[in-house]
Order: sequence, then structure tokens, then C-alpha cells
Amino acid sequence: MKKKIETTLDWLQAIFIAVIIAVIIENLVFSFAVVSGQSMFPTLETEDRLLVVRMPYIYKELNKGDLVIFNPPNGLDKREMFIKRVIAKEDDHFFIEDGVLYINGEKQIENYTCEEEYLPRNYNYIEGIVPPNMVFVMGDNRNDSNDSRTFGFVPKDRVKGRVLLKIWPLDEMRAFISPN
Repeated sequence: MKKKIETTLDWLQAIFIAVIIAVIIENLVFSFAVVSGQSMFPTLETEDRLLVVRMPYIYKELNKGDLVIFNPPNGLDKREMFIKRVIAKEDDHFFIEDGVLYINGEKQIENYTCEEEYLPRNYNYIEGIVPPNMVFVMGDNRNDSNDSRTFGFVPKDRVKGRVLLKIWPLDEMRAFISPN
């Protein structure tokens, strides 16, 4: 009888330790996200499940093309996180003219965007230089995205992680490798 109790206690201790380790990993290293909305279509769709790297020293520097999850800017619902693509980084000069994106004077080939021509939000021209410790982000579905064109630059410290994998649906699983 005493042996059974010891074995049961050993199992409970192992399960408890495993749960603690899983919680630490989920909260500090990786997290999961569920896509809500069409702002990242066609890259991501509603109900897609994502694995996100949370630790900044793992993804080190944000690169153009990275998919990031961040707290929305002031004045927006802070309970939900936003998923967008980094379009321009610190010190980059960007402009959008008649729906065409230029970074540091070079026209960008954006194979990931929704195929329909997008409207640049009630204006034909937008330009700027990304300030220190900020990024300029946009959704891939440019006609249906609340992004830096609306709320401005995103401070790097609001970025909570970089999307590593699309894990659901299984037949659409794919990795998102940093382009740089």
C-alpha cells in the first residue's frame, strides 16, 4: 500500500513539474494565437492558429516582411492583439503612391498581398521616415486593414512576438522565416 502511495505521489509530482514547465514555456518562450479578421488575407485567414516566438533575444531584430503580434496603439481595444507585417524599420524612408509601396526609393514587390489593387485610405500619397525604436506595419489585405496608415508607427516594445508557424489548418501548415 505504501509503495502505491509513493508511486502515485511520484506521478503527481512529475505531472505538476511538467505543467509548470509548460506554463513557463508558453508564457515566456512561445505562445499561440488565433487569427480574427481578414486584414492578413491571403497569408492568414480567420481561425488560423499560429505559433509565436515571444522572446526578443530569439528573434533579435525585426526585419521587413516579419509577421508580428503587438499590442494596439493607444485608444484601441487593448484586449486583442494585432497581427501585421513589418513594412519598414527604423530610419527607412517609405512612401505609398497610387497604391504602390516604395522603401528607400525602391518599388517593393509584394507577392503576399491581396491581388486586388488597394486603396491608400482616402489619399493617393503617404510618406514618412520610421523613427528610432519604431516599425511601420501593414496588413496583407490592404483594403481591409487597420494598420500604420491609420494609427501610425508601432513602438518595438509593443511587439510581443514574431509569428513562427501557421499550425492550423494542418494541410496549410507553413513556417514564416524572416526574409533578412
